[in-house]
Amino acid sequence: MYKSIFGRMFWTYAIILLVVFSTIAVSMSMFFTRFNERKQIETMVSVAHTVEYWTGTLQIEQTDARSAYAFAQILNSWARFTVSDITVVNRDGQVFDSTCGLKAVPGELMDCISQNRTTVHRNNFNGFYKNKVLSVGFPLNYKDNTIGAVFFTKNTSDLRRSLMELILMFLFSCTFAILFAFVLVYVQARKISAPIIKMNKAAQMIAAGNFGERVEVTSHDEIGQLASTFNFMASSIEKSDKQRQSFVSDVSHELRTPMTSISGFVRGMLDGTIPDDKRDDYLRIVLDESTRLTKLVNDMLEMSKMDSDTFKLDITPFDINDLICKCLISLESRIEEKRLEINVDFRPDRLVTLGDKYQIQRVILNLLDNAIKFSYEGTEIQINTWIEKGKAHISVSDTGDRVSDSDIKSLFDRFYKTDKSRAKDRSGAGLGLSLVQNIIRLHKQTINAVCTPNDDEKSGVMKFEFTLEIA
Repeated sequence: MYKSIFGRMFWTYAIILLVVFSTIAVSMSMFFTRFNERKQIETMVSVAHTVEYWTGTLQIEQTDARSAYAFAQILNSWARFTVSDITVVNRDGQVFDSTCGLKAVPGELMDCISQNRTTVHRNNFNGFYKNKVLSVGFPLNYKDNTIGAVFFTKNTSDLRRSLMELILMFLFSCTFAILFAFVLVYVQARKISAPIIKMNKAAQMIAAGNFGERVEVTSHDEIGQLASTFNFMASSIEKSDKQRQSFVSDVSHELRTPMTSISGFVRGMLDGTIPDDKRDDYLRIVLDESTRLTKLVNDMLEMSKMDSDTFKLDITPFDINDLICKCLISLESRIEEKRLEINVDFRPDRLVTLGDKYQIQRVILNLLDNAIKFSYEGTEIQINTWIEKGKAHISVSDTGDRVSDSDIKSLFDRFYKTDKSRAKDRSGAGLGLSLVQNIIRLHKQTINAVCTPNDDEKSGVMKFEFTLEIA
């Protein structure tokens, strides 16, 4: 039980409560003992002044039997009031009167007369008392002379009895308070440890491959925030696992297709299935497939490098408008093949930006390649550059099949294709936009995609827009 968070919390709080209440009990006992003793002494001293007066009046000024009897009654009354024995002695220690029948006072207690001050001792009066008693000696003065002393003796058991009554009351209150506190500690410790136990079980389930496991969030405190973070992490792991499985599946598919074609055509040429007059045609197909395979592997290696912390950009100033024009020239044959119209709007005409020129060129080529690939034949591709909020904005738009919002959210995922069954997309592996996003991310800029549907709801204008720093 001590090894669990609940056990450690519960017993830590329990020990703290016990130590606190024990400390309070000991402190209160010591305080009450001293306080009670001090009050008893103060009461005895105040009574001693009265005894001093009546001693001078009845024992010295009037020495008849009636005065002695009256004095004895006064002593008995004060003895009952102070719950103590009272003994009056002369300077030599001889007893004038005593409410308890004491015959002599030990000499070591007579310092109250010699020092003429109130003294406090604990003594058994030469065995008169079974145990030591609290003795308060007070000098008696008559006409500026010390004539004797009065001793108040109180059994300490009376003090202990009062102390025990207080302790019992305190223990009763503490017992109720501790039980109530233990219940609160138990509930609170269980409340804190329960979600942690659930998260631990959920983590074990996730470790076992059940990525759909989640923890119920029941509070908004740190534990609730931890549970929310855990669920977010589990969702991320689940998404990453699905992406990994999709990645492995897509990579296997993308690699298998060209490799199967290459091996099939080569085998056909070797075993004579393909006639000699057709070999050049099939060799061109083998070359195209090997080229596509090489590009796929290179793209994957490039993305792997970009994901590492060692990848560095070569940041230099360059004219983004000029770079776009060069990219368009390199794609001129494909543009003419689909009879596409290119509409360019550069504001300003010369826009110098900061970035890795080679990597940004790859971004532009990828976006233009997608625009050409998915545009309807005979439509327009719109390219714009402008300055907004201190940054250069570049956009590429084309008209083609409408892309749903759910597909747009996944456009930049690796190997993702809006429609994997479409024949016109078979030439790509779905790495282009993911590579584009990585390049823009490394430049610490943003890229987004939006599709505006046309009236027919089947087609739409697809627009990609990214930003760059201005030189």
